[in-house]
Amino acid sequence: SQVENEELRHLTWSSVLFYKTPNVEVMACVLLSTKAIYFLLDDSFIHADEHQSDFWNKENSDCENSSFHLSCCFVLKLNDLQSVNVGLFDQYFRITGHSADHIVTCLTRDSYNTHTFIQQLMAVLSLLARTPSPEPVDKDFYSEFGSKTTGKMENYELIHSSRVKFIYPNEEEIGDLAFLVAEKMDSLTNLQSLNILLYVLAFQVNHVEGSAQNTSSLQPKTLILTSSDLFLFDEDYISYPLPEFAKEPPKRDKYQLADGRRIRDLDRVLMGYQTYPQALTFVFDDVQNQDLMQNLTLDHFGE
Repeated sequence: SQVENEELRHLTWSSVLFYKTPNVEVMACVLLSTKAIYFLLDDSFIHADEHQSDFWNKENSDCENSSFHLSCCFVLKLNDLQSVNVGLFDQYFRITGHSADHIVTCLTRDSYNTHTFIQQLMAVLSLLARTPSPEPVDKDFYSEFGSKTTGKMENYELIHSSRVKFIYPNEEEIGDLAFLVAEKMDSLTNLQSLNILLYVLAFQVNHVEGSAQNTSSLQPKTLILTSSDLFLFDEDYISYPLPEFAKEPPKRDKYQLADGRRIRDLDRVLMGYQTYPQALTFVFDDVQNQDLMQNLTLDHFGE
């Protein structure tokens, strides 16, 4: 804990990504207190990227070689918090501080967990004693119903009373995603009739053969379902939108197509009845991306 009278308000499990290690997703126990947010990390993250060893210094973590500490703990004080970006359909959220060392994305992959954490975070931030903005003594119509220090909504951006920004995706982000999906589809597809029916963060299971046990690796993917196609994208959850201190754009695009199939080629869906998370296997019956009945015309039955 940071201070004596610190209280724990919320606890959740989530996969996390750090701005300086965007390719390493690690499981963490996220603890929200009245003074800070703690990320108790899985031990495997420490040796995942040796080039980022300077990222874990004494200011950011508690990784001393003591038998008492079981894992690394990344600490983000609430006073250093500047903004919170909520992802599409509340599948994840990004916490941004004052530097690249203080940007963390929590991939909850669950809208309920995201909503609960955001509500708890807002409640805790309300307890922070920050100097309020000066208000006019004589209240008129414009000051009463205009922008207030207690919170205002402009372009899907809510400014909390603690001056922390909560930024939500707007319609343009959905439009950009729909345009990107349309580019990957048939050129005859009309963009106006394209509707994104489902956006969900999932894992693609890749079976590793040849090992002693049939192990399987999980690759994070963004699944997008339209009325005619199913897509898997590799999405950058940590770099967008660009932080204020970023001097150049990220090395990769926000969405990169990994796989795409037509719904009409879907033969069957196998459902695994194991514990959460549920496993779905999509079996497609596509032959060189051609319709099976395409060349079946009356000419085939002629002479």
